[in-house]
Amino acid sequence: MLKFDWSNVSYEEITSTIMAKIEKRQKNLKLKSNICELVTEDGCKVYLVGTIHFSKQSIKDVQQIIQEVQPDAVVLEVCQYREQLLTLDEQSLLNGSKTFDTRTMLHSIKQFGLIHTLWSMLFLRISAYLIDELGMAPGGEFRKAFREAQKIPFCNVYLGDRSIFITFQRVAAALSFWDLVKAFVGFIYVKSSTVSVGKVIMKELKQKDRLEEEIQMTMKKVPEFYRVLVTERDAYLTQSLKQAAKPIVLPKILRSDTQTFIPSVVVGVVGIGHVAGIKKNWNKKFDTQELVRSPNPSLFTRVLQIAFVVTKYGLKMIFYYKTAQTLIWLFC
Repeated sequence: MLKFDWSNVSYEEITSTIMAKIEKRQKNLKLKSNICELVTEDGCKVYLVGTIHFSKQSIKDVQQIIQEVQPDAVVLEVCQYREQLLTLDEQSLLNGSKTFDTRTMLHSIKQFGLIHTLWSMLFLRISAYLIDELGMAPGGEFRKAFREAQKIPFCNVYLGDRSIFITFQRVAAALSFWDLVKAFVGFIYVKSSTVSVGKVIMKELKQKDRLEEEIQMTMKKVPEFYRVLVTERDAYLTQSLKQAAKPIVLPKILRSDTQTFIPSVVVGVVGIGHVAGIKKNWNKKFDTQELVRSPNPSLFTRVLQIAFVVTKYGLKMIFYYKTAQTLIWLFC
């Protein structure tokens, strides 16, 4: 959470600023089809923006709703390990999105395991492909939301998504190795296609009905993948939004004064594929500890990791042996 520091702010300044924000908030908002309003039991409002990650229109929508409602908090579909995406410039993302060299790959395998690394490479490949096709770096709507939130007095920014590493680990545990291989092989050669389809795909996905149709097709083909990547994160994001949407406790001048609460206003920025799930889960409670639990690796995964390590050191031994043979032949 990137939280505003209230400690050095006077009571008068807090009260006057909050009241000024309330005055600026537009009444009788005409919400676009990709924006919905959710209300908590305490009367706090959440304006949930469903975005397309590679869409300039989504960036404009996020900017507009934040300016209109002057929120007390903004919740982003970003985890703590992707926080740096909020402050990087577009060119850095365009240049850095395609790099996954051998050193980085070996370090990732050592730290997170082979299956997790393969999934990371797969998603990096997909992002690089979309960047090439569309000329845009992902996450523009989150960066815009972060910058706009900084302009709003007393506005906190919450990173509301589950750790990407936990998600990858749970995906790896949920799917078989061959499911991963088929997906990885399918995308590793995606650039070899002579037809530029990226812009056509994104144009279709901007239509809500088309997007929901694609999600349903994905769920039918690989239900476990959909469960971990979408359904579980729907639940996690729902809890993050509800935790951020708490009444604001105004400070008291005297101890005898009555404590004053005012409902907060929150803007949530998530991919449009999560909106239906969040709305469905809004009045439910979830065990967030279960959602962030790292699964135990399967027997097949452990065997595969051991085989990789054995192969790695075996090749090193062969290299050293051949090198020693060559030196002995040259100098003996």
